[in-house]
Amino acid sequence: MKHYKPFQFKQFSIEQSNAAMKVGTDSVLLGAWAKINPKERILDIGTGTGILPLMLAQKVNGDCQIDAIEIDSLAIIDAQINFKNSKWSARLNLIENDFNLYKFSTSYDVIISNPPFFEGLAPTHKSRSTARNASDKLSYKNLISKASQLLKKSGRMYLVIPIENYDKVIQLASNNGLELKSKLSLRPKLGKAINRVLIELVKEGEFSGTLISNELIIRTEENIYTYKHKLLTKGYYLQ
Repeated sequence: MKHYKPFQFKQFSIEQSNAAMKVGTDSVLLGAWAKINPKERILDIGTGTGILPLMLAQKVNGDCQIDAIEIDSLAIIDAQINFKNSKWSARLNLIENDFNLYKFSTSYDVIISNPPFFEGLAPTHKSRSTARNASDKLSYKNLISKASQLLKKSGRMYLVIPIENYDKVIQLASNNGLELKSKLSLRPKLGKAINRVLIELVKEGEFSGTLISNELIIRTEENIYTYKHKLLTKGYYLQ
């Protein structure tokens, strides 16, 4: 197995030699964008290397309790290392189980996930396929249905989804008593089409304002990070 150098953030590092899905822009932007308050109970579904729990713990200096569930045994190795090495390890709980089957004993203020999303993806690498293929282990339908049951009445759910699945996910959310509160549309580069959307869902009836909709271009034509990207992620990236 190829050894990857740990990815160093300002307040923690991510070992990623075992997990199929490495540190990527989607998770970093989702973690930076999500709104977290002290004392909240948080669930990360499909934690992978554990990057999202660590980003969220940093936001409130560990003043929260985070459960992170992961089914892949190789990703679990990395997440265990990353949680243990962080200064917030006492508040991070890794659940080695299948989200579809696991019986949770609590409800959550915040649920977050960078979910598998390429439905129907041809299997090229078993672990990577499981991590990326929504029809393999965790469908959008199962994810949103169960998450809505685990979410407190005043809770929030944060997801990153491909633009081609946006309408489907919003409809599934509506079918399960959730509504869209805010979204951040992502363009990978200036002049390119939107390809991802970060969304914040809340329980129906808990949001009476108008939809908050913004857009972020990740890179300029010269392939460097834009000012808005740097501003959003400045608490995490070293540069």
